[in-house]
Amino acid sequence: MELTHWRQLVDRGPDLVLCLDFPGGRAAAGFADLAAGVPVDACFLHIGRTGSGSLDACVDRWVAEVLATDRPVRAVLGYCAGAALATCVADAVAKSGPPPVTLLFDAVATSAGSLANQFTTAVESSAAHLTADELAGALALAEELVEAYPDDLRRIAAALIDRYDALMGAVTGRLSLNEFFRQELTRGFTGYVEFLLLASDGRFDTRTGTPLFVSSEDQEPPVDGARNIALDVGHADLLREAEVHELVAELLTGERPW
Repeated sequence: MELTHWRQLVDRGPDLVLCLDFPGGRAAAGFADLAAGVPVDACFLHIGRTGSGSLDACVDRWVAEVLATDRPVRAVLGYCAGAALATCVADAVAKSGPPPVTLLFDAVATSAGSLANQFTTAVESSAAHLTADELAGALALAEELVEAYPDDLRRIAAALIDRYDALMGAVTGRLSLNEFFRQELTRGFTGYVEFLLLASDGRFDTRTGTPLFVSSEDQEPPVDGARNIALDVGHADLLREAEVHELVAELLTGERPW
């Protein structure tokens, strides 16, 4: 299966299961773990590089490529910020066929605070190579931006990317690394921020059917009155837990109504 916007995780059957999450690496378990552990005859695809343009334009591209395979879409899964994209993909798929099962794992909404938190985490991972003033200034900037522009996510994102790039310039200089490494570090952070911005234009409901939220301990759906299954598992292990794999298999096979 030659695809531009999706990458195959496993292929065990004709039906497609679409997975929406940031395509870069993460410390927590991801959809590759879930796809490997769910005993269902289906092909799991993970979104790749999201590309440019509005959310509607991106979703149209992603779904058009999937529909061109002539394989039915059985389910759409979203994780964290990607949950707000999964519902949009599910709606687009439903325009051409039965509404897919829509499962949202530890769904979170993108906000000024979440952008600042991701910046803080990224900067602190390089703290050993930053001066105390550089680190303190970066953390203060994140707080100031959230307070000054709580509803202007793109303005916050642009400022955080600029500061991150400057900080990575300092880090690579101290480590005697060339400009390529600085560009790669900034590109990785920029890609994640752009993914979060795209997700901020999404939503947590579908026009056909009702999504089911699956939440780990200490996590709650970002909307009131949601259909939610709360599990006694940690966030980092949610997608690799055997209990979750069994639940997903039951939902995808119809053994358990969704």
